[in-house]
Amino acid sequence: QAEFDQGLDSIKRKLDAEVDEADENYDADDVASSWNICQRVYHYGGTCQDDCLKLDAFRIDEWSQSDIFLLVIMIVFMGAMMLLVFAKRVKAYERAAMWGDEPGAPSPGLPPCAILMLFGIVFTIIVVLAALKFVNETLVFAVVTCVLLFVYMLKLTLFESRKQVFLPARSTRKMNPSLRHELI
Repeated sequence: QAEFDQGLDSIKRKLDAEVDEADENYDADDVASSWNICQRVYHYGGTCQDDCLKLDAFRIDEWSQSDIFLLVIMIVFMGAMMLLVFAKRVKAYERAAMWGDEPGAPSPGLPPCAILMLFGIVFTIIVVLAALKFVNETLVFAVVTCVLLFVYMLKLTLFESRKQVFLPARSTRKMNPSLRHELI
């Protein structure tokens, strides 16, 4: 038992001596001044980068065949909608040209050239996003553009204001006897 206690005391003295030596050599200012946050961020950012990217399911920078197919379908749909909108604008400008500069003539809105330029800008944005391999961003932009064009087409076709004609032209009154109003 006495030998065991002596062995424990010697181990305890050695550990205390090592701790005292470490305390003497430790200088808090040296450790704080050698710590660099930029080096830490660079080190841990580089090692975490690969692991973090594997966990990120929404960061996709490669175009799959299904993504390309979806984008082509949306571009064809947008092109068709844009052609229909352009045709409506051209018709509106033709009608406005018939009225001329008469007071009370309806405003035709944006000219067809401005509409074509706007459509060109939208297609350019989609091509640039696709070239930069922003897959999700490109698809979201294309979907939002498709929805907005579809809603605008609905507005142009279904909700077009059809003003009720209270006094039709004379030729209409002669052809339609139900519209004939005789004054007493």
